[in-house]
Amino acid sequence: MRKKLLLLFFSASLWLHAFDIETFDRTNAFALGNELMNFSFGMHKIDSGGQNTASAVVGIHGSNSEGYEWVYPLWKLNEETNSVYFYRWDDQQCANQQNKIFLQAVEETISYNPSLNKITILAHSYGGLLLLHSLEDLNVLVNKMGRSIEIEVHLIAALLSPPKALEVSCSIKSPPQLFKNLKIFNWKTIKEIDGAFRSYQYDPQDIRITNSKQTRLPENYNGKKLGHNWSISWVADQLKPE
Repeated sequence: MRKKLLLLFFSASLWLHAFDIETFDRTNAFALGNELMNFSFGMHKIDSGGQNTASAVVGIHGSNSEGYEWVYPLWKLNEETNSVYFYRWDDQQCANQQNKIFLQAVEETISYNPSLNKITILAHSYGGLLLLHSLEDLNVLVNKMGRSIEIEVHLIAALLSPPKALEVSCSIKSPPQLFKNLKIFNWKTIKEIDGAFRSYQYDPQDIRITNSKQTRLPENYNGKKLGHNWSISWVADQLKPE
């Protein structure tokens, strides 16, 4: 009974709010992005459809995000057959130490949707480090749930090889190189034109994951320089072309 009450609280407090990604009209990205970043920490359903869908899309933001960079991509990937979620987390803390909280949110999302058979997770920038260090446990979690659920992972302009100072202060260890049951895509910007990474001596997006697909993004997108934040929109267009 206590577990059931906790799940009901989770649903009422985190999923039932007025935000709807379908209100995006190409002029209000900053306003909607601000709403996203004002969410409490946790998993938030941001489409207006029912949650009993075959697939789910989850967006994980990076450090000091303003949210606007997620509005078009999540709007683009929204369909009647899926549910769209935004994972709000404390990006001022060590990303590799946020795993248990994230995994609990994923488990609750799966528990609330008995029809779910695929989860597509997009993680940007510092959020990519959170997801990278959650992959091993995520694989274990899905197997534990006793359901056949495909996990597709998209690391986008992600800080996967952090600076030494961050590595030491957060006790970051090298993650496994092989995740047999996960589909992993690493979408990498051109470092020299990425405002978040161009000052690095090395490309922090580079990491060896044996069964991943590595893709370098082009220099331009819709007539603009394809920098750090536009990368999510470009990837969304590849995942759901016109």
